[in-house]
Amino acid sequence: FYSCLVFIFLVKLSRISWIQFNNIMSDLALKVEGLYKQYRLGVIGADTLKEDIKLTFAKLRGKSLSDVYKIDGNDRMVGDSEYVWALQDINFEVKQGEILGVIGKNGAGKSTLLKVLSKVTGPTKGSIKVNGRIASLLEVGTGMHPELTGRENIFLNGAILGMTKKEIKTKLDEIVEFSGIGKYLDTPVKRYSSGMKVRLGFAVAAHLEPDILIVDEVLAVGDNAFKEKAAKKMKEASEGEGRTVLLVSHNMDSIESICPNAALMSKGTIIGEGSSKDV
Repeated sequence: FYSCLVFIFLVKLSRISWIQFNNIMSDLALKVEGLYKQYRLGVIGADTLKEDIKLTFAKLRGKSLSDVYKIDGNDRMVGDSEYVWALQDINFEVKQGEILGVIGKNGAGKSTLLKVLSKVTGPTKGSIKVNGRIASLLEVGTGMHPELTGRENIFLNGAILGMTKKEIKTKLDEIVEFSGIGKYLDTPVKRYSSGMKVRLGFAVAAHLEPDILIVDEVLAVGDNAFKEKAAKKMKEASEGEGRTVLLVSHNMDSIESICPNAALMSKGTIIGEGSSKDV
């Protein structure tokens, strides 16, 4: 009897917490608090038995990987160890229907941030609250099987993004038309150019109606016509359908024209936020 009462109390408590969480996130698509990501430099194993033995003896003598492999340190290393913070104390919010640009130099942590948000890799510590389903396009050919045809990869990517076969069939014609690979649809993806892979990947991610679309610099591979088409699609998704977009790019003109707001990253942390023009 008492167990039942405790169970009912916990259920009601969890329901109250969930309602409060929904109220907090009602106008937010994404909320990141105190996010850190740590990596270990060098390699855990080695290519040859000789290198493995060398590494083992170095560890026994108390030496680090940086001593063995002459890894240069940087300002994100943890003391003299081989550990480095790829992300440090990341905090930001993205409202529903907002297009947020993420900019910064190479090595600033932009791609790592997107990979953590896309659940490609987990955070070392911190919290990520997501309101909706995420679709991401991080690298050329991500999620595509080279031996499968374009058509088969559309269904494969759709399934990975959580869509049913019926839903994918409904959107198939739109995806093919947008990607512009019509006559190559039944050709193995391994014979596609980089631009064709990007067009197909973006078309799938954009047309399967995610709540949050995460796009890395891969659009730089496409030609100008496709860039304009992709930019138009992201604006339509944001303004017309209320979807949220995170866009990483080194093209400042694209960021300024597509994204009302932007975040500037440097050395694994966000050092500036605001309107794209100011940032």
